[in-house]
Amino acid sequence: MSAAIPYAVADESSTTSESANSYKLNIGKKDAPLLGMAADHMKAGFDQSLAYPAAQFDFAIFRSLIFDEAEGKYLLPTVSKSSKGAAFIELARTDTPNTYSSTEGIQLIEKNGSKTIKSADGGSYLFTQYPDGEFRCTTIKKADGPTLYLLYTASGLMLHGISDSSGRSLTFNYGKNGIQSLTQTWMSNSEGFTKTWIVGDQNYEASSLKFAHAVGVKSAKFLPSNAIVREYTSEMAASDKVLAQTFGGPTAVAGANGFEPAGLGAMYPLYRGDITGDDGKVRPGHLSHAIHLYGSPDGRGDSPLYVPAGFTSHSSEPSPTDAAVLFYYPRLGNLTDVTLAVFHVADFQITAEGDRVRIGNIGGPGGSSPLYKHSHIEFYRGNTGLPAAAARAALRIDPASVFGK
Repeated sequence: MSAAIPYAVADESSTTSESANSYKLNIGKKDAPLLGMAADHMKAGFDQSLAYPAAQFDFAIFRSLIFDEAEGKYLLPTVSKSSKGAAFIELARTDTPNTYSSTEGIQLIEKNGSKTIKSADGGSYLFTQYPDGEFRCTTIKKADGPTLYLLYTASGLMLHGISDSSGRSLTFNYGKNGIQSLTQTWMSNSEGFTKTWIVGDQNYEASSLKFAHAVGVKSAKFLPSNAIVREYTSEMAASDKVLAQTFGGPTAVAGANGFEPAGLGAMYPLYRGDITGDDGKVRPGHLSHAIHLYGSPDGRGDSPLYVPAGFTSHSSEPSPTDAAVLFYYPRLGNLTDVTLAVFHVADFQITAEGDRVRIGNIGGPGGSSPLYKHSHIEFYRGNTGLPAAAARAALRIDPASVFGK
């Protein structure tokens, strides 16, 4: 593409800075690309600092809205305006039903299963829940500017691109190492333009950008810069294999130890363990102390669902909201006095099969979609029943410690 193509950095409020490893979207100049670029390539990992600029915060585009069960607060992921690192805005429950707010006056409203963030400058951010339970931003509306639409892959688990109401678009092209390039289209002086920027120092191969590939055990693909655990080790893989053999059928795979199974890495953020915010606080991830059990490496298969024998009491039926079944064990693996909670149980049954008990199949209500089927498993200290959501974080036991050496 000729150097004469008019692409420029964003307006003053959203200028990009590669030296600071910070990237922001261009909101004001409609005749320039959505993402202002100072060079013909981007640094690897740029997505972790890609932000939508607002007066009170810079919203981290690639990160999900978090609910802190221990404190009963929502955490809005942002990029710190000072350090450019990960930061969170806390939104606590108010006296108004289904409403949360921050000390900065930012509001979160729950309605019809979605979450809407409203900022003091009139901006709104709509978050929609996807099959893995995460709330991802799908629409950003500025009070006096264009609307942005965040587009996800068919599975809903990977950001494919961004477009705005003026017709500009930004597409992320994935390969085996994550995002390999990005392509932008825009209009300037009634003429249309398309340009592709390379990420990192890799060789660009257009044929490799159509589909992402599964990642190996040692891969750090999609590993957030603020992840507490930096590597999925062979020991973690061995632990996950034991958990899969304990709870699933012959083709089942398990994701615990803070990571999803590698076979899902092509369409799924691999790391879901603890992260640390710019404020120094550690935020637990969805798999910090839990297991995801799948029926096959690609997450689409079916599997019978088992629990170890030895429980002395159990639920009479799955719970109505998330199909959870509870089991109490005086002794389970290495530990004593343990409650086992299995969420998303389909076809519930209690059938002894040697040293295991079949309880149904994976993928009950709330846990299945045409492309995604799993069960979620947690362990709690004591004979707890199903703890309130806010109490679970303090009671959870690391699955690896239950059956590990």
